Amino acid sequence: MRASACVVVLAAILGCTRSAPDPLTHGSAAVQLKPVTSPLPPPTVQGTVYVPVYSSIYLGLDLERNMVGLAATVSVRNVSSRQRLVLDHVRYYDSAGRMVREYVNRPAELGPLASVEFVIQQHDDAGGPGANFLVQWTGPAGIDEPLIEAVMIGQGGNVGYSFTSAGRKVRNEPLP
Repeated sequence: MRASACVVVLAAILGCTRSAPDPLTHGSAAVQLKPVTSPLPPPTVQGTVYVPVYSSIYLGLDLERNMVGLAATVSVRNVSSRQRLVLDHVRYYDSAGRMVREYVNRPAELGPLASVEFVIQQHDDAGGPGANFLVQWTGPAGIDEPLIEAVMIGQGGNVGYSFTSAGRKVRNEPLP
């Protein structure tokens, strides 16, 4: 029996199911983000960044059958060489605007010149082709805004796909 068949048989015997990935184990958040040790000194600035990601894309005209799954990595980079950045929320939404997953749900700090990545695995198609992230951050007044972008990669047949999308600052009320 082939190894992949053994895994399927073992999963069926043990009653295993495919569950949503643990956000902290897919990406570098568990290593790079630290609990906020002390509040930022006033005054502070806040921002919310919208980042388009694609967990799948359409190929050709038959939209129901020709989709390619993509892995997506959202990178948040603190471009300040001196000041820490606080990530208040990092949330992943699907094509209909429903929250799929929350990667950061309490303030966590990102050190100077540090970066953190949040990963959507290729087989995770919960977001769909119109998925997005909202990243809410806080920093000391005068800090440069973080650089936030996504990189998507995938393969369909003999063709590889890769592209990036840039985050865009949105002017809205802070997320609850």
